[in-house]
Amino acid sequence: MELIDRYLQAVKFSLPRAQRDDIIKELRDSILSQIEEKEAALGRQLTKDEQVELLKKLGSPMHLASRYGKQQHVIGATMFPIYWRVLKAALGLAFLVQAGASIAMAAAGKPFIQSLSPLLHYPSVALSVFGWVTVVFAAMDFFGAKIQVSDRWDPRKLPPLVKSDPRKSRFELIARLVIQIIFGVWWLAGLHYQYLIFGPGIALLKFGPVWHSIYPVFVVIVLVDVMFTAVMIARPHWIQGRHVALLVMSALGLVVLYFLINAPEVFVASDPSALQSQELVKSINYGIHIGLMIAAIVNVINIGKEAMRLIGWSFGRASQASVGS
Repeated sequence: MELIDRYLQAVKFSLPRAQRDDIIKELRDSILSQIEEKEAALGRQLTKDEQVELLKKLGSPMHLASRYGKQQHVIGATMFPIYWRVLKAALGLAFLVQAGASIAMAAAGKPFIQSLSPLLHYPSVALSVFGWVTVVFAAMDFFGAKIQVSDRWDPRKLPPLVKSDPRKSRFELIARLVIQIIFGVWWLAGLHYQYLIFGPGIALLKFGPVWHSIYPVFVVIVLVDVMFTAVMIARPHWIQGRHVALLVMSALGLVVLYFLINAPEVFVASDPSALQSQELVKSINYGIHIGLMIAAIVNVINIGKEAMRLIGWSFGRASQASVGS
């Protein structure tokens, strides 16, 4: 009954956390009872197509879960699931727009604090988005507007079973996204204002010219890294997405490593006239080059591993599809 388990899992993710275990147990018993009755009448087990038809009659997971939601006062229970989905999407989009503005300002050479200002203004933007979305849906509900949501969903396309609840890791992903944005803005701003990265050490050494030559690559890396994390927050069931993200980020990292390894000087002395500083920086560059070559080897291995995992996953899906047909 894997299809039933996948359906119940999808319903569970849309239920209130405090009550979902009891509700899922009740739903499981009800669905299994319906299956037993049909199998007893037919004198055989239900086929997969017959299970699909039974689940279609129950409705999509979000539609079924909405029946167990708390009674809403401003927005009715019928419209609330749509409102909640639109609100989350609008808040997420607003956050990404503010984050994109921060990254763009850092890439344009603005100071770190100034670059962070769009992100720091997100709470007020989020409050405005929340207010407008709520007012619009409350007005629609008050005037009796009807939103026709297509229920043409295919139970065969339900997300696969996962060992853990994606909601448990969603907070970690959101925290990771915020850290990625702040770190990305700091790094992009730091390449222009090197004191942010080196601190007092700027009196001794600074970045070599190669870092500014590959600056656009760093901008792409920050944007791609943020994009993958945002997608994984929106689609927690996209299991292979983690492998795709690792593969792409490793490939981009390999591009950076290629240019750094081939650069004559990764770092340069802040004071070219100080011979002692030049010798120290030369030793640092020698050690950095060795570390970069080791990192490049590790990246190549990671790219191979992730590529093999994705190929294996693709072949597994293809074989399952051929067996199902």
